[in-house]
Amino acid sequence: MCGRYVMCKATSDLLSRFEAKEVEGSPPGPSWNVAPTQNVPIVAERLDEGTLDRRLLIAKFGLVPSWAEDAKIQASLH
Repeated sequence: MCGRYVMCKATSDLLSRFEAKEVEGSPPGPSWNVAPTQNVPIVAERLDEGTLDRRLLIAKFGLVPSWAEDAKIQASLH
């Protein structure tokens, strides 16, 4: 994925808004210029025995194609 976006919400706001249970990883602070290769918070959900379970995870923003032999390729894609 190319481009940038704004992430202006605090971790506590995301946990509250999405009713997420926990944070896994070290959450970055709000940013007005989130770029590929930076860590960002994401909400992951799954159905566990009929109950919806949401967690806030930290992931690297960007695209690494399935054919890539090295994750460093994401920074060079145009």
